[in-house]
Amino acid sequence: MSNKRDIPGEMKEGQNYTNHETGYTNVRGSHQISPISLLNVGGKILERALINRLNHYMYLTEFLNKNQYGFIPQTSTIDAIMAFKNFVQEGFSKGEITAIVSLDVEGAFNTAWAPSVLKHLQESGCLRNLYNLTKNYFSKRRATMAKNNMKLERAVSKGCPQGSCLGPGMWNIFYNSLLKLKITSSTKIIAFADDLLLLTRGETAK
Repeated sequence: MSNKRDIPGEMKEGQNYTNHETGYTNVRGSHQISPISLLNVGGKILERALINRLNHYMYLTEFLNKNQYGFIPQTSTIDAIMAFKNFVQEGFSKGEITAIVSLDVEGAFNTAWAPSVLKHLQESGCLRNLYNLTKNYFSKRRATMAKNNMKLERAVSKGCPQGSCLGPGMWNIFYNSLLKLKITSSTKIIAFADDLLLLTRGETAK
């Protein structure tokens, strides 16, 4: 690695394998093909070290919204369900009803936008060396796929590699701005990874 902390290109090149090659064959269309992207050993070690440092900072400063229950240590779907239950029960005790909207981001990891992640890192006051390393990680990424003696190679401009160590943590940083929207006390947003519930209470359904 150079003095400028540039990450070698081979550590940012993902080898993609399709659903069929990973044992999953119930595919009904191209939109359901979610290749697993495998990095070399050096790339995985770097990813793990980087996300551990970023997560440590995020948890230490409590930058991430507490209503995100996915990819967070010592939290699970049970915690998300209990948050949902408590909000609805509180409304019942006041004679209110709760309207619920459920959202799921299609191809979540594929749509995570690097500039947005970097913007949130800046807003968090992230250490400069971690920010610069993350910025370099997102630059000049490439994905390759080999099949039937053919090899395709493409530049990657958005998203986090499926199956990467870094992907879940980057998604939480990317999604955090949605959970931090200023809303009324009668409304709550609960997320588990890219699955989201929008809850709002009132005296009537109107």
